[in-house]
Amino acid sequence: MARYGLDLERKNKFNSKRKKTFIILFLCFSLLLGTFSTLILWRSLNYDFNNIFGESGETAPVTETTEATEAPVYEGNAVFLLSVMSDDKTAVRFINLISVDLFDKTIRVVPVDANKMLQSGQLTLSDALIKQSKELFIEEAEKVLYTNIDRYVILTETSYKAIFNVFGNIEMFLEEEIAYDTEDMFLELKRGKNTLTPEKTYKYMKYISTTYSGLKASEKNADIIVAAFSAFYTAENNANSEELFTKIINYCETDISIVDFLNVKDKAGSIIPTSSKELLRVYVAATVTGGDLYAEEVTTNEE
Repeated sequence: MARYGLDLERKNKFNSKRKKTFIILFLCFSLLLGTFSTLILWRSLNYDFNNIFGESGETAPVTETTEATEAPVYEGNAVFLLSVMSDDKTAVRFINLISVDLFDKTIRVVPVDANKMLQSGQLTLSDALIKQSKELFIEEAEKVLYTNIDRYVILTETSYKAIFNVFGNIEMFLEEEIAYDTEDMFLELKRGKNTLTPEKTYKYMKYISTTYSGLKASEKNADIIVAAFSAFYTAENNANSEELFTKIINYCETDISIVDFLNVKDKAGSIIPTSSKELLRVYVAATVTGGDLYAEEVTTNEE
């Protein structure tokens, strides 16, 4: 009977085992569910336990995103008068107007006939530059050239050469072969592309100024000024522009002050190409654009 009867002790042991297994499985399930829920919560808080407690004395770091800002767009233009005189200031080698347009990012070098008569009919522009004060000369020049002149730069032949010594060589294309040999100077240049050292640039300017006169001399010297801008008006020189300005300003007779220079430094630098695939937009032109570069404010692309 005992063999076929109910074994209550064994049955109780079996039920107890099932009960323990169920409890263990339930605890494991609860642990997994709790872990999963915690991970979901942590993710919603950017995996930062500090966010669980809300605001506190220390704030969680915020990831900053940098947005590309567009370069400022400058507007305004100015006209500069550039002239070179003999060292004794008894002769004018040439006169050019240099027109800078910030919006178009262009530099125009405009030849001026130094033999052009003033409105009085008694003096030429050369005569006025030699005999009158610079202020009166500029006033007279504005009338006969029909433009406002914002600033002037007057150089002697020696200071012209000194400025090129500061900057270096230029590249020029000549349409004629030059073989110039006098008691004072020897210059030999080939037809086509030439690399002009400061010494050769100086001699070429003197050759032009003694071979030609008036508008023709200014036209050919304007080609030198264009080549000089192309060679020297670079991002590297602009980065060192304050140092360069202090080097060359003493060679110039000018009404451009250090304050003027600092005020327009960034504006003037904005026309320098930012890519090696671009070229500086500088050329000889027949007319100028007028305006007041110094009074213009900066406008940006931002609304």
